[in-house]
Parts: sequence; structure tokens; C-alpha cells
Amino acid sequence: MGVMVDGVSAVLDIPDCDIEPAPTFAARIRADFIAAMGKLGGRFVVILAIERVLSVDEMALLARISHDTQETTQAT
Repeated sequence: MGVMVDGVSAVLDIPDCDIEPAPTFAARIRADFIAAMGKLGGRFVVILAIERVLSVDEMALLARISHDTQETTQAT
């Protein structure tokens, strides 16, 4: 399965020494998909844990939708 995005603003090469563990956020913010934080040119960059961006339930839902779409397409 692939994930399509609307756009990519930049691809960055961040040195290991400028990558820190993900911070702890307030309980209202879901941060389990954040792998780390990078520092680049005085800014912070969120580094995603790509395997956690979509939950297991979301991935299962996408698989069901894809399967249902294929069945509908084949039936017509």
C-alpha cells in the first residue's frame, strides 16, 4: 500500500547530532506518530514515524475500501 500526499515542500538532510527524541506533548495532542524532532537553520522539523502515521484501524479501513471498490468496479 502507498500513501499519496498533496505535496512535498522539501526533502531535508539533517545531521544525526541535530536530531533529538520526540518531546512529550500535552495529553490533547496525539504524538505517537512523531519519531523525533530535528533542528535545521534555527527551526524545528517534525520527523514522522511513517509506520505509525496511519493506525492499524485506519489501514484496515483503507484495505476494506479498496477491496469494496475493486468488487464494485468488477461488477459493473
